Amino acid sequence: MTYKIRLGGTSEFVSEIDPHASHCYPPGEVKFVKGWNHPDAVVFLTKTSAETARNKVWEIEGFHTTIEEV
Repeated sequence: MTYKIRLGGTSEFVSEIDPHASHCYPPGEVKFVKGWNHPDAVVFLTKTSAETARNKVWEIEGFHTTIEEV
């Protein structure tokens, strides 16, 4: 089983998490791509790694996300 992080209520998925992006305030940036099968969406190999990334998205952006099995 693998996992993706979906922006709550959308068909957008995390494509990049940069916790050190200094051009943002607070520091950090999360990028999303549209589509369940978008090739740039990050695929996590374990649920634990997906949960860690989901927590980082919350910390950086405050967005509600869900972990989807793929």
